[in-house]
This record gives sequence, structure tokens and C-alpha cells, in this order.
Amino acid sequence: MLEPDLIDPRTFAAQGCVLEGCLSPEEMDERVKSHEYLADKTKPLRISLRGGTDKLSRPFLDFSVHGGMTLVCQCCMQPLAFELDECARIVLFDDEVALDAAMAADDGLDGMLCPDVLSVRTLAEDQILMAMPYAPRHENCVIAEYADAGCGKPNPFAVLSGLKSNN
Repeated sequence: MLEPDLIDPRTFAAQGCVLEGCLSPEEMDERVKSHEYLADKTKPLRISLRGGTDKLSRPFLDFSVHGGMTLVCQCCMQPLAFELDECARIVLFDDEVALDAAMAADDGLDGMLCPDVLSVRTLAEDQILMAMPYAPRHENCVIAEYADAGCGKPNPFAVLSGLKSNN
């Protein structure tokens, strides 16, 4: 279980707080819990959040989510092991002008407007959804190899193209 869920991100960062816990997909909102690619919703994922201030005196949240997930291969529809290992430093900004300027100056910056209250659970859910593959598939899926092997066969409708050219 990951508690508390709601934090004041400014205070959390300023005090250098740390929050660690586990959360399984079945404990998350419908976007994750009902995701069609999840084969096992019970495996817990390790969540970590650490606050701090960077060298430019900007508050940040270091967020990470780690753990094994079982997805459904979109080729053979069998279980597929997927290792989730996501880390992000999210720099907090008080206004959109400062956020836009910082993002323009640093392409690699992950920044957001600092809300009064932040849900750690929602942050974890968003990160998990962004990290999941678009179409999970085994690296050497037997079904894909079988389908690829059939590509060398002649098209049964090729004879029709010959009829069309005779007209």
C-alpha cells in the first residue's frame, strides 16, 4: 500500500521527504486496472518519491516505479513478462511562463505546474501507462514467425490480375 496518497508537493520537495511503498494494478484506477494488455493485475510495483531542490533552487520530485508486469502478447495472446523500470525527475514551477521558459531552454526537462495537492497514485498510474509498450509482443513470437513464413507463398488472387489485363 502506498500512503499517504495526497501530498503538498512544495512542502514535500522543500523538506526533502521520501515516500516508498507498493501498489498493484488492481488497486489503481480504471485506466490501469482495466487495461486490455494486463494479464496479471495482482503483482505489486515498487513506487518511490523523493523531494528536493536542484542547483537552480527549483523544487523537484524524483519519482520511480519498478517491478515485473505480465502483459498479453498482441501477436499470440499469451502472457509476456515485462520489466517496468521508470525514473523521472519532475521539476515544479509556480507559473506557466517560468515552465515554458525552462522547457524551451532544456529539451530533457520534465516539468509541471505545481498543484496545491498532488496524488502520488495518479502520478504512478500516469507513469505506468506511458511506460507500457504500444503493442506488447514476444521478441521471438512463434505466431509472428509462422505468419512471416507464409509471406513467400503466391497470392491466390494473383490469377485475377491476369484476367483484368486481358480486357
